[in-house]
Formats: sequence, structure tokens, C-alpha cells
Amino acid sequence: MEWFSVHIAARAPAGSSDGADLEAAGDVLMDLLAAQNGVVSAGYGGWDATVSVQAEHVRSAAERGSETIEAKAAEAGFPGWPVVRLETVRQDVLDAENERPTLPALVSAPEAAELLGVSAQRVHELATDHASFPDSVYELRTGKLWPRDAIISFRQCWERRPGRPRTVTTPAR
Repeated sequence: MEWFSVHIAARAPAGSSDGADLEAAGDVLMDLLAAQNGVVSAGYGGWDATVSVQAEHVRSAAERGSETIEAKAAEAGFPGWPVVRLETVRQDVLDAENERPTLPALVSAPEAAELLGVSAQRVHELATDHASFPDSVYELRTGKLWPRDAIISFRQCWERRPGRPRTVTTPAR
């Protein structure tokens, strides 16, 4: 026997005028699923629930978990909306997936400067003037953030010329 996480989502049918307040039903469902480590999310137009079940294999876990959730949802007073998603995953696999970062590694101007071997001011100049410099993915009050991999890719194809650019002066008349 192994542990599985079973998640279902139910949504109001298209064009449904059922504006049921699901908050109270969600609280009741949470209590009803407490023994299965239930988690419930409910709002206008839909609800989701996740439980933990022990089973021999994924199919029996999906059946047992979804039957439990649907029966308890009806008992809690949820409308009989159709289930639009059923996901069953072995708990150890879910735990490993949850350990992985959900955002790419990001760098600020000083970190990008370190990767490129230039000043932070030069990073801002490159971001403004160099067509192939990667776009920032976030702009905070403290500055822009770029994907670290994009800065490294830029560094690999950047045709950098060492030294300061020559300054052109015009003679005074």
C-alpha cells in the first residue's frame, strides 16, 4: 500500500446562473475531509478539494479519493457541478515536485554585472541600448530582474570589445 494525493475540481456549467455562496460549504467540507488531510478551495463558480488516500495502485487511489470527495461535497451542500479535473499522484512524487523551485533563478543588475564582468551601470546601458540584451521579467522599485540563464546566454554570444569606446570630438572654430 502506498500513499496518494487525489485532487478534483468541479466547476459550474457554462451559462449557469447558480450563484451559490460556497464559502460555508467549503468550511463544512474541510471538516468532513479532516481525517484524509483534506484541503478545500471554494469560490464563485467552482471548488477544488484534495485528500490523501492509501491504495495499492493509482487507479484505485483515484476511485477511492474522488468518491470520498464527491460524497462529502454533496453532504457539505455543494451543488452537483461536474468534475472537470481529477489528478492522482503518488505522495513521494508530489513531495519531490513540490521541492523544485517554481521560478527561474533571477538576477539583479549587480549580479548580472558580476556575470558579465561589467559595472551595474553598464548593465543598465546594455539593457537600454543593446537589442539582444534579454528583457527583464520583473521590475521592482529597487530595479529590474533578469533570468540568470538569459544573462549567461547573452554573455556567450555578446561580441564584447574591451576598453572604453572612443570619444569623437569636433575641433572648436
